[in-house]
Amino acid sequence: MALPEPYLNKLFAVFALMVLIASCKNEPLNHVSVNTEDSRLKHTQGILCLENRPFTGLTYELFENGDTAKIIPYKNGKQNGIMKWWYPNRQLAQERFFDDGKKEGIHLGWWPNGKLKFEYRFSNDEYEGEVKEWLENGRVFRIFHYVKGHEDGSEQMWWEDGTIRANYVIVNGEKFGLFGQKLCVNKVSKQQ
Repeated sequence: MALPEPYLNKLFAVFALMVLIASCKNEPLNHVSVNTEDSRLKHTQGILCLENRPFTGLTYELFENGDTAKIIPYKNGKQNGIMKWWYPNRQLAQERFFDDGKKEGIHLGWWPNGKLKFEYRFSNDEYEGEVKEWLENGRVFRIFHYVKGHEDGSEQMWWEDGTIRANYVIVNGEKFGLFGQKLCVNKVSKQQ
């Protein structure tokens, strides 16, 4: 005797839910938080260990007033996840992402006044793509481009007054243009 279609749909849904639940990987959440000044923490061959075992959890630093200065997540002794640093005024200073100890993705930094300080991109612990830095007044300081950790393409830097300090292109490892050396002066912008 065959079951009516509505019952088959419900039976299939229950079966699918049971398979889904059974296939879920239940990793316990590790809520260990340790101050970086804790004497039980040791770096051994690039691995952070707590009591001689690779550390998984959060390390933190505090300012004298008790506010959080840094939070750095670790998994199996390597930085893993979003690291955050703050200034004493509680302004976020840096936000960086690590995967198995390697820098990945977009890393951001801010000045104490809240203006952007840097925007770096990483892939497998190397600069990748556009890298930007700003002065504290918000003016762009430099824009560089990277491929697999090496400068590639257009590179520009500016002085605090906004005039060009360096403006060059890298093609096949060779630089062409204004490099911003101490004795190298851009006569066009200096005459104006």
